[in-house]
Amino acid sequence: MDRIKIYKPPDGPAQTAEFIEGLEPKLRDKVIRQILYLSRMSPAELREPHYKHFSIEKYQSLYELRERGRVVVRIIFTPCPNGDYLLLHAFVKRQKRDTEKALEHSLRLLASLWDHPEYAVEYIVKEENRK
Repeated sequence: MDRIKIYKPPDGPAQTAEFIEGLEPKLRDKVIRQILYLSRMSPAELREPHYKHFSIEKYQSLYELRERGRVVVRIIFTPCPNGDYLLLHAFVKRQKRDTEKALEHSLRLLASLWDHPEYAVEYIVKEENRK
């Protein structure tokens, strides 16, 4: 997925990658399929129900990938100027406040990327558990 980047701090694993890998197989495949579609789209094509653009000024640079199985999964991401997409934070949505916390966390991650652009690395799907 050459157009998909993921936030990976130097002192630990990438939260989003670990979250996706920890999903039940069927839901994991659905999320990865959405990420593959995302890698082929322009920001103008990102529409609900699978992608949501946040209209509040503070969060205008952020989008949400939406998928559901037994649980509701959300991944906060942003388009990059070079055409890549950067996955910032993934979570299970249980209540409205979960999205607000994830958006605030994603803004902090974006701020740290200004100082450390090397924290954005290519997202590679682990294949050992896939059919």
